[in-house]
Amino acid sequence: MSRIMQDIFADNPGISKEIYTFCKSIPKYCKAEGEFMAMQQELEEKLGFSQSQRVEECFLRYLGQEVQAYYLFGLGLRQEVLWALGLE
Repeated sequence: MSRIMQDIFADNPGISKEIYTFCKSIPKYCKAEGEFMAMQQELEEKLGFSQSQRVEECFLRYLGQEVQAYYLFGLGLRQEVLWALGLE
């Protein structure tokens, strides 16, 4: 049991692939991905590749900060769970 919990809550190098596989199984994710790809193509056609890349990079930095905030917020909960299970 403790190994399973450690794998869930600790560093998991394969998590990116697992998340990608999981997301690809969600129809709303696939729809949003398709819409994003279409919008990205439209921006590239209108603004040029360089400028559309700058827009995407800026948005990803912004989104990354928000995701990190959610992760850090949830990390407090995860730490409490690990402590309760005696795994910390």
